Amino acid sequence: MHLFEYNYNPLLNLFKSDFIDLNNAQDFIPFGEDNLLPRQIVQLSREVAVHRSILNSKAFYIAGKGFASTDKKLSDFIIAVNNNFEDLRDVMYKVIFDELNIGNAFFEVVTNKYKSFLQFYHQDASKCRLSDDGLQVIIHPDWENYKGKKDKNKIVLPVYPKYKREGNLYRSIVHIKQYEPEFFYYGLPTWYAGLKSVIISGLTDEWNKSRLENQFNASGLLVIPGVNDVADAEVLHTEFENFKGANSRKSSRLIIQYLKDLSPGQSTQSAQYLQFAQNQDGSWMELYNLSHTHLLSIHNWFKTLCSFYVEKTGFDTDRIINEYEIALNTTISFYQSKYIRLLSRIFKEFNFNPDSLQFLNESPISRINPVKYIWEIRRDQGLEFDKSDPRQQQFYVELKNTFNANKDNSIPQ
Repeated sequence: MHLFEYNYNPLLNLFKSDFIDLNNAQDFIPFGEDNLLPRQIVQLSREVAVHRSILNSKAFYIAGKGFASTDKKLSDFIIAVNNNFEDLRDVMYKVIFDELNIGNAFFEVVTNKYKSFLQFYHQDASKCRLSDDGLQVIIHPDWENYKGKKDKNKIVLPVYPKYKREGNLYRSIVHIKQYEPEFFYYGLPTWYAGLKSVIISGLTDEWNKSRLENQFNASGLLVIPGVNDVADAEVLHTEFENFKGANSRKSSRLIIQYLKDLSPGQSTQSAQYLQFAQNQDGSWMELYNLSHTHLLSIHNWFKTLCSFYVEKTGFDTDRIINEYEIALNTTISFYQSKYIRLLSRIFKEFNFNPDSLQFLNESPISRINPVKYIWEIRRDQGLEFDKSDPRQQQFYVELKNTFNANKDNSIPQ
């Protein structure tokens, strides 16, 4: 018995806009028709393996190996940004993952009256909502049971650059969101347009699991819509068990799939029975593979950078490096530049010099083109470079020849 959760309300029920007029009776701006859309997005990324693998890979490469700066004060801050023993990469990796996954990300800025210190803390984006005026962020552990303005479990922080005083501390929260037309307060993840492909990937995974449990001998799939909670599903499951009778062993090979309604009174589909041809995958495997291809497309990501995908052609290092360089010069650099601009703005407020702040990037495979200039190699590796430096205007092959006697092929600093 399987109660499949991907098609439940309000997964596909998104407001056409997040604009809330003055008649809004709530003190927050809902995200999704019942304000629980982030929770369903998180559930998808937790249960759909390919979707999660792509998110993990993309966040990993954007976060790189961390941050570096030639400024001593900023360099010291980078290695310890809060009292949870986290460095800047630890915090920003979670911020990056939230933005990719939910389309929104939040991190807290903590200081004192004199701004004599600075700390960063990540806040779970699925727990954050904007206040009705959009000027504050409300953090609550369980939005399904939110009790309104008098709820004692909520934390309210002003959106940066405003601060809220709490004892000797001053707290503010930074909101990062992805652009989406008609949405002003919240962002949507770029993959949201391919939501159905994510759902199909999850459905095919569930189907394969059911076939494995039935030793690939299931006679068919019975789809029953309009089953909206676990209790209803259990009642139906009990009824099926009671009617199996003497042929229970054969009947157990029937896979039963319960689907919730998309919205009250609106079923996802009619009840139907799909018969499986013995030992044949049919169109299911085609659908399975097609959904994975679509996932790569909607995520704007690359197969060789995602560990979930294994090519029959083997380990193609050239393709891995080429796809990484494309990703670095497009998707990765786009996000990294945005985060550098944001962090630099905050650091300047606290008298840090962010001019040399940079991400440290590293290719998954080390390969140095012998006919590249040294400054090009340093640039590609995320290191500082200077086109005017005579030492960096050499080709790498020249450097190798120069230092061949000492077998020293290090790149000039």
